[in-house]
Amino acid sequence: MEKEVTNSELLEAIAGGFSKVESRFQKIEEKIEKMATKKDLEIFKLDTNIHFNNLETDLKSFKNDTKENFKELNEKFDDLQDTVMNHDKRIETLEEKLFA
Repeated sequence: MEKEVTNSELLEAIAGGFSKVESRFQKIEEKIEKMATKKDLEIFKLDTNIHFNNLETDLKSFKNDTKENFKELNEKFDDLQDTVMNHDKRIETLEEKLFA
């Protein structure tokens, strides 16, 4: 024997179905709102490119500064080497003058 469905039961079932569908749409809308838009992605890409360009510029500057600093350091080492290498000759010259 089949049970007859009343109008109120049918309306309740339909309302429940619509409520579930509405809940699903709300969840989908929330997910869509959380997604980045094309404009957001373009802004992020631009910001990222600017950041990497700044890093590249900083790195080039650091490399140039380092090269210059090492050049100066090498010049000072060369001067020091000349001084140390010629030290014996100067001592010999002084000894000759003193004991001659």
